Amino acid sequence: MRARWLFVASVSVAGCAFGGRVPADYPQIQAETQPEAAPGPTVQEDEATVAKEARLDALTRVALAKSPLVAEARARAQAAMARVKASGRFPDLQLKYEIFGQPLNKPWALGSAQMHMFGVRLTLPPAGSLDAQTRIAMEDAKIAIGTLRTRELDVVSEVHKAWSLYWASEHEKGIHADHMEVTSKLLALARVQLVGGKTTQGDLLRFELEVSKIHGDVLVLEQQKVTSRARLNALMGRAVEAPLGPPAEPSAPVVAPRIEDVRAFVLKKRPEIAAATASVKKGEAAVDAANSEAKWPMVMVGLDYQLMPMSPMPHAYGAMVQFSLPWLSSQRSEEVKAAQAGVEADKATVKAIESAILLQVQEALARYDAQRSTLQLVETKLLPQSKKTFDATLANYGAGGGEALSVVDAERTWLQMRIERSRAIAQVEIALADIERALGAPLSALGKKSAP
Repeated sequence: MRARWLFVASVSVAGCAFGGRVPADYPQIQAETQPEAAPGPTVQEDEATVAKEARLDALTRVALAKSPLVAEARARAQAAMARVKASGRFPDLQLKYEIFGQPLNKPWALGSAQMHMFGVRLTLPPAGSLDAQTRIAMEDAKIAIGTLRTRELDVVSEVHKAWSLYWASEHEKGIHADHMEVTSKLLALARVQLVGGKTTQGDLLRFELEVSKIHGDVLVLEQQKVTSRARLNALMGRAVEAPLGPPAEPSAPVVAPRIEDVRAFVLKKRPEIAAATASVKKGEAAVDAANSEAKWPMVMVGLDYQLMPMSPMPHAYGAMVQFSLPWLSSQRSEEVKAAQAGVEADKATVKAIESAILLQVQEALARYDAQRSTLQLVETKLLPQSKKTFDATLANYGAGGGEALSVVDAERTWLQMRIERSRAIAQVEIALADIERALGAPLSALGKKSAP
């Protein structure tokens, strides 16, 4: 009796523990779902830094560590990894109880039954199907990790762009403050000349109007700064009104690579391609699973202990085996064809994604070159020319010649060119963010140096 129960218990333990093979790269892939423990400042130290000075590197680290978008993608990747081992397990062992020949006039007298049957059942999936299901789950996990990496790249890019606009609004405020000082001096000069009869009341009013316009421009820039700060804080998972220090100066523009030099690098680094490739492998595993289910039956085995209280030999056992007949149905072969067609579709998707990514890189490089050219034009020609024009107009007005309108126009042109330079720098940074997003890595990974 004791031996029989030990046998049943051993079958139960074996059925619960046995499962499909865990892929060899499981530990490596699982590690990719965990946050990187990179050397350097802690998140708390970086948050203290950005409250004093909004440095792009510190902002990026905080965003990657605290962004709810990244956290959501990471949790889904971890959930997908947890399903890998579970997918290769046998179905749950089933425990059953049956009673036979219980007299109706004695429904509660269990000793009067002809038989009590206690049994276990275990379903054995078709040969090879568990390994295929494990591979499917593993590729699902790789797809989830690809989504995580994509989300990280998106966050890094968005932080870079928001920081660029934050810097531009802060820098333009400084420019308007400088022009407010210049215009205030012009207004004082006009008042002096009005007393001496060298100018008119209309000129004085034009300078006063210009001062009011600058005040209005500063209010708009302050609103833009608040919006950019809120955007950065949201990306970092902080309260939108959290303090953020003044932005650090952008670095010098770097030399953009050529598409020919980065083609292989891009196709290797972009997580979207890795995820699409994992989809192909997932489809191939689905084909293997469908083939296994078409060729091999699903088997159920069982072992029963039979207690017969009314029999002179009250103890007995029974065994059973049951299996499906997949060869009699056309459904299985149709499922194989469907899985094979899915693989072909996934392979085409990989090619389409590769082409789209290379186009994205080419467009980003072209935008970056255009923005660098625009910045160079403003810095080397437009800005110096507007400053010379203003200086000449101001000198003429100070000597008693010309009108205030000419001075205001020249000052406005100089102000606009300074603003254009600030915005061009921001656009260069935004274009750089687009390039690094398209590459799937910072430009520093390519070993490029700053432009002279």
